[in-house]
Amino acid sequence: MPYLTLGIDLGMKSSTGRDGLPQAPTWSVKLLGQFEVRSASNEIAKFSTRKSGLLLAVLALYQPREFSNEELQELFWPESDGDRQSQSLRRAIADLRQVLEQGLPHGSIVATNRSTVALCSERVVTDLERFLELTNRAEADVEDLAEAVSIYAGPLLAPFTDEWIVPKRMEIEERFAQAVDQLCNLRVQSGALKEAIRIGRTAAVAAPMREDIHVTLISAYRRANMEAEAIRQFEILEQMLSEYWGEPPSSRAREALEGKLPSSAENTVSKAPTRSEARPLGTMEAWFEPSAGALPVDSPYYVCRALDRDGEALIERREGVVLIQGPRQVGKSSFLARLLAFARTRRTAVVLTDAQSLGEAQMGDGDTFYKLLGEGLATELGHDLDLHQEWRQWLGRNANLNAVLGKLLANTDQHVCWAIDEADLLFDRPYTNDFFGLLRSWYNRRALDPHGPWRRLTLVLTYAREATLFISDVNQSPFNVGVRLHVKDFSLNELMQLQSRYASLTGRDLSPGVFELTHGHPYLSQIAFAYLAQGGAMEELASTAADHNGPFGSHLKHMLMAIAQQEETLDEVKRLLRGDSLLNPTTRYRLESTGLITLRKDGGQEFRVPAYESYLRTALG
Repeated sequence: MPYLTLGIDLGMKSSTGRDGLPQAPTWSVKLLGQFEVRSASNEIAKFSTRKSGLLLAVLALYQPREFSNEELQELFWPESDGDRQSQSLRRAIADLRQVLEQGLPHGSIVATNRSTVALCSERVVTDLERFLELTNRAEADVEDLAEAVSIYAGPLLAPFTDEWIVPKRMEIEERFAQAVDQLCNLRVQSGALKEAIRIGRTAAVAAPMREDIHVTLISAYRRANMEAEAIRQFEILEQMLSEYWGEPPSSRAREALEGKLPSSAENTVSKAPTRSEARPLGTMEAWFEPSAGALPVDSPYYVCRALDRDGEALIERREGVVLIQGPRQVGKSSFLARLLAFARTRRTAVVLTDAQSLGEAQMGDGDTFYKLLGEGLATELGHDLDLHQEWRQWLGRNANLNAVLGKLLANTDQHVCWAIDEADLLFDRPYTNDFFGLLRSWYNRRALDPHGPWRRLTLVLTYAREATLFISDVNQSPFNVGVRLHVKDFSLNELMQLQSRYASLTGRDLSPGVFELTHGHPYLSQIAFAYLAQGGAMEELASTAADHNGPFGSHLKHMLMAIAQQEETLDEVKRLLRGDSLLNPTTRYRLESTGLITLRKDGGQEFRVPAYESYLRTALG
């Protein structure tokens, strides 16, 4: 449904705003689903930085609340000092005004004084505002609920994952699930079974991770005597729960499938599901965190290793280059997140470039990529920098980025830690040798110019693939200087630490059994303990470890897809399954970096996890 056809009721607002201008909203902000800002003429607004957009998002989310400057500065620029925080906030506000207040008096959209910032709510309307109005009504009728459900286009501020968003996202998602349940029951009560099913199907697409919405849909199917569809929906739910949580559906879901839930006539508005029945993605702290990506810094499931102490010591002594190497899903990004959090406690300005978040449009063209880095460095370090003036095309990319970073360092009174996560995504590109040669030159200049600004720079690079395969001149590479930290799979002792984070597993030593199945693979070990914590048996876990429908199934299928993308890689895996040696050294490194194989002490190769071999034998015949 197009955003501007949501039918938002504006009649409750005054005819004129506090600036005396006509009251009709100038901007429509979509907060539910993809964040989007549209003008009255339906043009989409674009902001120069991500944080400018997020600033508008938080102001719109809580309007008409006034935020103190200190609140916003700590929310968006916690790593900077007071002056730089103030500068960053002023720039973000200026960016918003440049976009939102064209042709309008200064401050007519973004209202500020010396200490606070707020939106002029007479000129900004959000879809969330109407959604909350409808769902807050004590006696919401069918029309109210239907409009509320139609407004919900997806999670709040998707796809942002900033910590301050998640609690509010869960709150709104809970409201949506309850509205769906109430609306479906009302439709069933009136005999509109097809409409109830349509609503349930649409809701399951908008919030696929909500078990309670699946239960509502299963119940509607049963009321309509559509047993086959009810069973199919139950199986979809069952597979989803198995893949994400390693557990079966709740008793309430089984009751819905068996037609044992109270009829809509008996219970027009269903009781809100308990925590165990409503399992939205993102509220797993009471369960577990089967995260294939980086764990939150405060996650109870993160296991500290000796590596953490080594990394902190390198940050403390301000090493020039820190290399973090390891195969996929071994915990490099989680380790990096904690390393950067530690750096911030040591009066170090942190800049993070996540290569995985960049698309081919940003990385495919060298000029675009270098300018993106320059702009990102200036923004994160809190400096005003007109890249159009600073960048002289005739100098070349390396000279320009060198000049930009040198100027930024010279005007920064803190040490700077620049981390590039997934740096190997920058390998095998036309500019690979030039770019990494530039990083090496910065390391060298720490010694050549000991009193210069380059002493204030620490580079942290995380990567999986072997750099020497892609950088032709090793003497111009940062990967053979500095200090290398190898991130490895968990040891048995570290698995014991992980098990201790699950309260229901106390008093039992399951770590040897899990180690036998996963060989310490961090992500699979996490899934295994979560499965056991929810009542699963070790014998069942072992028997289904290589099953594509088992607890590890989603991970195994992704691994197969990665292998099958290149015929040469697929052929080498088949050789390994036959017991033959790999022919191509490059393929061997590729399989090792993807985490499929590991090297034995005798130089041979073996599958990193026993389930890989069993699964691939079945999948590849």
